[in-house]
Amino acid sequence: MWHLIGFKYAEEYVSFWLTEFLHSWPHIAYQGLQKYSSTFDPDDAKYVQTLIFWGAIPILLLILSLLLVIVYGICQCCKNGKRQGHPVVNRPRRTSCLKWIIITLALLTTAFVGAGFYGNETTASGVQHFIQSAENSNETIENAEQEIHNISNDLTVILAGEVEQLELLFRTPIKNTSIQHELERLTQVLKHMVNDAATNVSAINSAFSNDVNLGVVISEVQYYETFRWLGFVGVFFFELIISLMVLCGACTRNRCSLICSAMLCTFGVLLVWCLAGAELFVAMGLSDFCVNPNPFIIKEAEKNGHISNDLINYYIQCNKTAADPFSQGLSSANKYLVLAGSVLDEIFSQSKGYYDQTNITAAQKTVSAIISDLQMLTANLDCTTGIHKDYTTSLYDVCYDVVIGVTFMLLSAVLSGLLFTLILVCSISYVSKMQRRKIGYAVDQQDPFLPPDNPTATLERYRRNVEPTRAVVNETPPPIPSDHRARPVSLSSSLHGYRPQTRSPKPSDARNVFTFLQDGHDPGPSTAQGWSVSQRGGVTSSGRGAASTSNNQPPVSPGGYDSPPPSYTLAMSRDNQRRNPENRQRQAQARLSSGSLV
Repeated sequence: MWHLIGFKYAEEYVSFWLTEFLHSWPHIAYQGLQKYSSTFDPDDAKYVQTLIFWGAIPILLLILSLLLVIVYGICQCCKNGKRQGHPVVNRPRRTSCLKWIIITLALLTTAFVGAGFYGNETTASGVQHFIQSAENSNETIENAEQEIHNISNDLTVILAGEVEQLELLFRTPIKNTSIQHELERLTQVLKHMVNDAATNVSAINSAFSNDVNLGVVISEVQYYETFRWLGFVGVFFFELIISLMVLCGACTRNRCSLICSAMLCTFGVLLVWCLAGAELFVAMGLSDFCVNPNPFIIKEAEKNGHISNDLINYYIQCNKTAADPFSQGLSSANKYLVLAGSVLDEIFSQSKGYYDQTNITAAQKTVSAIISDLQMLTANLDCTTGIHKDYTTSLYDVCYDVVIGVTFMLLSAVLSGLLFTLILVCSISYVSKMQRRKIGYAVDQQDPFLPPDNPTATLERYRRNVEPTRAVVNETPPPIPSDHRARPVSLSSSLHGYRPQTRSPKPSDARNVFTFLQDGHDPGPSTAQGWSVSQRGGVTSSGRGAASTSNNQPPVSPGGYDSPPPSYTLAMSRDNQRRNPENRQRQAQARLSSGSLV
């Protein structure tokens, strides 16, 4: 991650520009709306209020988004209600633009969800590196404590016992009494040096002793990080499922899929805005901590670990101004042990040929081992190679990787929330403009009175323009009126192949209405008058040899009446039964009485 921002590792911690930017935002406590200090202090109630103030802003945007969607949905419902009350015939419904807008928004949401996945992995990587640095620091502390204990045990138990054995050994009289007295004196000097070295090691132990247990912190961080990672992965997969459902609904133009995806978008909006609030809360807190982390670490260490101020400053700052609390003890202990080794060498050379040198050799090996352990302890206690380096690395892990990851997830949540809101608005408009499925009527496609492309057009036209009229069976048609002022035939009735009984019949050789319209005549009142029979040219019942003023009258059935075809009558009857369920019983009785099985 660090190579993306052009960062190079430094021995001393340098705050990230992103943390400084977030730290510069005003910190306002929600009680009284007063500006407060931006110093990181989670124990301060007013400081926590400033973080809650920023975390509540995405929740406010969530409420505004939901209100926008609700108001827009109500407006669409009212608009659709007006359209149903005053329908517009053949009104164009343009949904292609909305379809592609929804598809584009869904694809953008998928891209931002991918950015959220990247932020989640970056955050997890930073947390894992922090855990590794904390484990290294904890291991260094445990090794230093173990080495101090081993050195103290070697000095106070093993080496002290070997010195006592040398005292007993040199009390044995020999011929050269001057050598014996010299060896006894050297043994007393060795004993004092061992005691002084043990005293300095004990002082180091007292200065380094603490109650800090990083193992508990490490286990808790690992536990919560596991659930955090799994939770965010589940949330991002849920957002991907929503985007895929929106894409499928928009591409297939399926009302059910669009409605289901709109409902899921509502839950997605609620979820991502709440997560955005939590992520902004965490990002602000981490930024305040990372700008100046040392004061908080020192305060917590003194409060929980009972560590001295000099020790904390030494490992956190690790510069010339911080005094080394172990340098004097380590140097003194090392000096006494080196002198003890020199004394043992002198004892070994003077006792040669007089005493057994086995105990002297064992004491020399013990001193050499203690000196080696003391050098390892010096390396572990040095701030430049141990704890301070791990501390600096952990700060980089938290204040760079984790902050960047949380920022990516925050941006992903905010943009996904906005896009989900837009998808909701567009889906509501898209569903409202989609035509509902038309009812297919069982009609005869070969019927010349029905257009072949749309089998329901004639039925709908007939329902709008003509009221059902009781059919008359076996009645003699009235004679053709000779008055030229007779009522003209209705064009709308002729278009459906039906005329009332009072209309005059047409001669059998007259043209039908479709031929009349193809000739380019105007189906208006003036033309309709031309269909009436002229007073001068009477028409006989035979119809073929008689004269008439116009041949543009609609066709007449052999019985003298215009009547709809059987298939049309059947479709109309079924439609009337469907629309008026209360008349079903009466219609069934009428069919039984007439002997019809239809």
